[in-house]
Amino acid sequence: MDMSVSSPAPMSHDHGAVLRHEDGTYYYTHGAWLGHVVPGSFFVIWGVWWTIATFYEHLSAQAGGKGFRSRPWHPVFFGSARVRRLPLEPIFKIVLPAIGILGELWLGHESYMNLYESDGKFVVDHINDWQHSSMYSVFLLSGLIDLATRMGVLPAGLDSAGIGMCFLAEGLLLVFHLKGPSIEIIVHLILVIQIYFTVVAVIFESLRPTSFVAALARPYSTIVQGVWWIQTAYIMYRAKPQWDPEYMGSTMMAPVAWITHATWIAAAMLSGYIAMRVITERMFGWVYRTEGPSYRSQANGKDSGRPSGRVTDVDLEMSALVGDRF
Repeated sequence: MDMSVSSPAPMSHDHGAVLRHEDGTYYYTHGAWLGHVVPGSFFVIWGVWWTIATFYEHLSAQAGGKGFRSRPWHPVFFGSARVRRLPLEPIFKIVLPAIGILGELWLGHESYMNLYESDGKFVVDHINDWQHSSMYSVFLLSGLIDLATRMGVLPAGLDSAGIGMCFLAEGLLLVFHLKGPSIEIIVHLILVIQIYFTVVAVIFESLRPTSFVAALARPYSTIVQGVWWIQTAYIMYRAKPQWDPEYMGSTMMAPVAWITHATWIAAAMLSGYIAMRVITERMFGWVYRTEGPSYRSQANGKDSGRPSGRVTDVDLEMSALVGDRF
């Protein structure tokens, strides 16, 4: 007769448990792969959009002889005039978090994810859903602030403050997420640091609104943050032996992975800027030269209607960044 007693399954609210399958592979009893990949993908897409729009606006300012100035959000620079007038970024920043809140608290669940038990205590299994919803609500509020400042209801500058508030709230929620085995703490600590880098980038951009380099700090930091969200999902939920929670090498290698991502993203952004500059020169006839940038058709030599301008401090700043000499 088998008198052995099997180990009890962890309670559903045991958010610090890491267990193992019969084959020895590990698995976390809390969190989910999609719970990290979805927000990570959102931040990557958002950061890439900011990057492309900032590149375009800087090159357009150079070619038109106008001073560059960063934006807290960017209008669409392609499509019909009607599409360009729509504040699509603030609209998406309102709609997507609203969908996220509904998904966390209601949609896809058997019932509403109530916060309180009958005895007045919190429902521990639902706290993560409420944490995520509180983060989404700040991004939703930021979208409303963007629209209000665009319509002149709120003073300029509050839209930038709203973005900073979003990342500040996100970082604050994750600070109290630092629990579990060493590798889990390390990957989330790196994520918290990266999020606060983004807050610093928003402040830096607000203090230097005419600096192209300052304008790129926010999208760069946002992309790195998004990539690290995704990397965290692969570390925790793909049961790779190199990321085993009991293997010391995993905690030593995590910062190396972050530095590798940050380096390649920086290289990709620099390459993207150079590529966009070449494309605008060859396809749109935007000419950048020492005497001053201008829009001149390379095909017929006629001015395309946009004014020429002088070399500005922003031109010199970006020239140093990409290696051109003025």
